[in-house]
Amino acid sequence: MKILYSAFTANPYYGSEAQCGWSWAYAMREYNEVYLLTRTDNKEHIEHFLKKYNVNNIKVFYHDIPKWMNLYSKTKKNFFYFCYYYLWQKTVLKTINKLNKEYHFDYVQHVTLGDFRIAAPLWKSKCKFIFGPVGGAQITPEPFRPYMKGHEKSEKIRELINNTVKFNPFYRHTLNKAHLILCANKETQEFLSSMLQDRSKCRLLTENGMVKARIKQPDFNIKNKTDTVNILWAGRFIYRKGLMFLLEALSLVKTERKYNLFLVGNGPEAEALKRKASELGIEDKVTFTGQIPYLEMKAIYGTSDFFVFPSLRETTGTVLFEAMSNGLPILTFNQNGADLLIDESCGIKVDINQSLDEIKKDFANGIKTLIENDALRVQLGKAGYEKILNEYTWESKCKTFENKFLKDI
Repeated sequence: MKILYSAFTANPYYGSEAQCGWSWAYAMREYNEVYLLTRTDNKEHIEHFLKKYNVNNIKVFYHDIPKWMNLYSKTKKNFFYFCYYYLWQKTVLKTINKLNKEYHFDYVQHVTLGDFRIAAPLWKSKCKFIFGPVGGAQITPEPFRPYMKGHEKSEKIRELINNTVKFNPFYRHTLNKAHLILCANKETQEFLSSMLQDRSKCRLLTENGMVKARIKQPDFNIKNKTDTVNILWAGRFIYRKGLMFLLEALSLVKTERKYNLFLVGNGPEAEALKRKASELGIEDKVTFTGQIPYLEMKAIYGTSDFFVFPSLRETTGTVLFEAMSNGLPILTFNQNGADLLIDESCGIKVDINQSLDEIKKDFANGIKTLIENDALRVQLGKAGYEKILNEYTWESKCKTFENKFLKDI
């Protein structure tokens, strides 16, 4: 079968969405004849990778909008980035149709950006159209609304845009013309299914994965009771990551065991978080490391004992895959992509269907449990590592996709 991947961003040397866009094509080449269509900005890195590793079973094409329309490249402002993305999606069909006359693709799959709001009508290419995996329909749950203070307007605008999509007849038509829609979390699946005549074609599949060659066997030695337990969080210091909640929950933890929370990253809330830690009297338990280069994060994961993921809303979170592949158990909420990825074998999920005080108390209890129970941490960490290795490498994901999804359409 011939599959064309439409990936606005695809780069073998980057992480996050760029890695997703590249990895779908790179891993799927083992099962099908693979083609990739992406932006010209990605060409230098892709061509370097293909030459360096002598990869000759992916054919890459490049599409872009006219330079005079690409205001993002000139300004680097986020607003123009989304304008650029919108225009790229609006014009990509013409390029795909031109290519299809020569290559006769069986499938065309939209993989990046992984946001459900913009869906190019790729069904018009006369190929079987696969949309996703996509996310973005998740909203901040009611108990967490206090942490939105100062951001209420942007949250309301986001929810309004999401709901407006439902009333766009062209968008609804494109969804219904798709042969398969892949959703990264249940919230997005429920949202998109409500617009479909055939809900069965809207299925769950996380948007992310791990490169198998980068996964190394973690050290699962059990610590001595006198050793300090290291808790890790990594990401950008913005309100929706739930760091204010995390600090408040941490202040409720009562244990004799020594522990330290490492917050890796930076962002607009950095100073406010430092003040909050001081106000709560836990500044001696929290270490702000600043930004750490991606290649140095392996060492940080190696010295950590478990990972906390208190995001108020998140499609899934690349750091969850990285933490699990490094043998760290996860403490998170039962929502969004984390709810699909994490189960009782590899982590602890706190129920968000209760009051904020109860959620905070349960999260604190989860922290305490993982601090005090060395054997449990190792047990959960091993299971998470095996889960990533067996189910969430790009190789295993594409094999599952080939056998479980592709042959059904």
